[in-house]
Amino acid sequence: MDKGLRMVVVLMGLVALMGGLGFIFAPTQMGADFSIVASLIDGLGTIRGDLGGMFLMAACFILYGSRPGKSVWLVVPVVLLITVLLGRTVHILIDGISQPAIRSTLIEIVALVFLNFARCRLSVSEADETED
Repeated sequence: MDKGLRMVVVLMGLVALMGGLGFIFAPTQMGADFSIVASLIDGLGTIRGDLGGMFLMAACFILYGSRPGKSVWLVVPVVLLITVLLGRTVHILIDGISQPAIRSTLIEIVALVFLNFARCRLSVSEADETED
């Protein structure tokens, strides 16, 4: 089971990596996919830096945390997702609920729950391996 869990975590990391690279190298296309419009050239820098950087950071910690003995590092993307959900909650409370907001929130909750489960499960199995 742990191998399968690690494989799904790696897949999540690769998806985050592709998202980060997409925001950095194709910010206009990715912006359209995420309903983001850069009004000035500086906005493209914000998309590249903030969103691209956030997704790349998440990818690095997810991929590193997927390695045997390193699951504690999955706490970083877990905390990141919690803060994203905080912002998403404020958005829903102030701007109102919409189908895209529901979809994004559900994806983020599923990712958060899964990464936290993987962090806990893999750390237990890593502790069991060190006891042997």
